[in-house]
Amino acid sequence: MAQFDDLAPSVGQNAVPLPYQSLRFGTFNYHTYNPTIDNLQPRSSPNYAFSGPRTQATAGQIPTIDFAYPGATLKSFDVKSFYYGCAAPTQVSTTVVLACTIQVTGTKAGTGAKVGPKLLNFAPPSVAGTGVATQSGLAFASFTDMTGLSSFTLQVVLSSVPAAQQQTTVIYLDDFVHTNYQ
Repeated sequence: MAQFDDLAPSVGQNAVPLPYQSLRFGTFNYHTYNPTIDNLQPRSSPNYAFSGPRTQATAGQIPTIDFAYPGATLKSFDVKSFYYGCAAPTQVSTTVVLACTIQVTGTKAGTGAKVGPKLLNFAPPSVAGTGVATQSGLAFASFTDMTGLSSFTLQVVLSSVPAAQQQTTVIYLDDFVHTNYQ
């Protein structure tokens, strides 16, 4: 299970190491939870991963988990479950928790066949029906059909910010349960 908690504490953000548990967590960084500025709480402390516009290098890229790196020995992997949520950074270095819909899609190793897409809805308790929350935990997703994959993507398709600003929505990920096959 990729909890990210075995990684060194991070003040700010650090790239998830390549490889991490034999997988490449593409545009994902990790962050150590700080209750004074982070309004989205990890499932397991202290670290969680996130992918989104916190860096110019990852803005606009679809977050992908795969084993496409030099020296990889995996043949495929299964995605069993994970915890997820959405937030947006603010100008004062805090996060605002957002309602969102994340589309996940798997690609089968060998055939390239698609599994999904499946939609995951993150609905934190909102402030006066705004779709914005002050504090929230992560939601849980589990799968029985995301097996034998070469890649797994997560993409925000709807969030509680205006459409023109949806690229500012950050996907958070914790306790990513997977099985690797050599």
